[in-house]
Amino acid sequence: MKRSVLPAVVLSGLFLAVACAKPTDPGPLEAGVTAAREDRWDEAVRYWTAALEQDPGSAAAHNNLAVALEKKGDWDGAGREYEAARRLAPDSPEIKVNYESFRLRLEAGRKKGP
Repeated sequence: MKRSVLPAVVLSGLFLAVACAKPTDPGPLEAGVTAAREDRWDEAVRYWTAALEQDPGSAAAHNNLAVALEKKGDWDGAGREYEAARRLAPDSPEIKVNYESFRLRLEAGRKKGP
């Protein structure tokens, strides 16, 4: 079943998805967005991880978790979560933008070196 991600919240140039086509308990998704807006990334990770425990097929939760992991500097984890989000919602413009931005930041970091 194809799932779309609607609507999105823009945070520092990244899109956080607030809802997805297959309803889950909106609590963890929304709580994670609130935490992210307040720059509480550890808390956001916990909320979005909880959302994925409820619905592992939530493209919104994978996307948001990827954003949070990227903000925390976990590039490998962020990459895995972006890939999961892309598999679940390949036509989502928000996820596409986030993933492409992630790839550009990752590549720029590699060029700078240690």
